[in-house]
Amino acid sequence: MEQQILSTLRDGNRKRALELMARTWWAQLGRFCTAMVGSPTEAEELLQETFVIAWQEMDSYRGEGSLRAWLYGIAHRVCASHLRRRDRRRGLLARFFAREETPEPSGEDAARKNEERMLLEKALSELKPQWREAVLLYYQGQFSMQQVAEMLSISPENARKRVSLGVGALRKSLHPVLMRPDREKGGRDEDESTQSV
Repeated sequence: MEQQILSTLRDGNRKRALELMARTWWAQLGRFCTAMVGSPTEAEELLQETFVIAWQEMDSYRGEGSLRAWLYGIAHRVCASHLRRRDRRRGLLARFFAREETPEPSGEDAARKNEERMLLEKALSELKPQWREAVLLYYQGQFSMQQVAEMLSISPENARKRVSLGVGALRKSLHPVLMRPDREKGGRDEDESTQSV
């Protein structure tokens, strides 16, 4: 799909290219923004802002790296800027209390999954911002370490270190969940659990 979008862009049809980008990456970028800022409502606005900026900067895309990475880079900048503004307004800790919860289906399984999701969100929100963004780009965005480094304007070694430190902190925070007996019976291990980040 990326090649089709690039071809459309080269043909000068920016509007169609943007439509294809939104159709292809909207949901992925939405999850990324939600994980970055912790609020689906704020993430939706930031996602829209990301595509507005992509539209404005489309002519500046030089074809270096993937178009998907370019778009994630814009989303990252938009979310990071939003967090800085929000933190200045409300203080760093205030954002952890502004969560919007969506109802889950009833039942023991759903309750456990909801608890685990909340614990993961809390653990992510408590990571140092630079660790959180590196972990999200690597695991949720599924970018290579080189791409993560480029998006964050750091060396690949620093990107690897941030991801490693972030995953280590997540494992420590999520230790009670990861070590539950029902998890061991299911055959999942720590690495699989953190891979879903």
